[in-house]
Formats: sequence, C-alpha cells, structure tokens
Amino acid sequence: MGAAIAIAGASPAFASKPVDGAHRVAYCHATHSETNPFVYIETDKDAIIRAHYKHQDIEDVIPSFWYMWDGQLQFFPGQGDASMIGDGTCEGGGVG
Repeated sequence: MGAAIAIAGASPAFASKPVDGAHRVAYCHATHSETNPFVYIETDKDAIIRAHYKHQDIEDVIPSFWYMWDGQLQFFPGQGDASMIGDGTCEGGGVG
C-alpha cells in the first residue's frame, strides 16, 4: 500500500501546469515507417520538452506552445510543418 501512495504522489510532478488553458499538445510523432511515417498523438507539454522533440532524428512535427519550466514561462517554437497535424491526422510528407 505504501508503494501505491508513493506512485500516486509522484505522478503530478511530471505533468505540466496548464498554460493558456491547456497542458497537452497534439502533434505528429515520427515512426520511421515507409507506409505510415507519422501517427497523431497528444502528450503533456513536459513530455515534449523532456524527450519527444528530440525523437527520431528531430522528425516529430510539433506546433509552437508556451509552457512553465522552473516557475518561468517559456516558449517552444515548434518544429516541422504544423499544418500536417490538421484535424487529428498527420498527412503530408516529411519535415523539411
């Protein structure tokens, strides 16, 4: 029971606080697959800052967003062609 409490207590430390009303970002995650080069996913902004923007040779397509880091408001400029994200799909070519 003690482990469950510790895990539950640690989880919020990895979630970002809402900035502009949201803490999740929708983006196109690179797969390196020829038939399905991108998949649409949504993750917490912290996950993007900590790892995803560097994923798959920096091929993930991510829109720009604001986030909090150590109590400071920061801006992630985005990468790739964010128009690929569309309405929940990741259509289009690679990241140019």
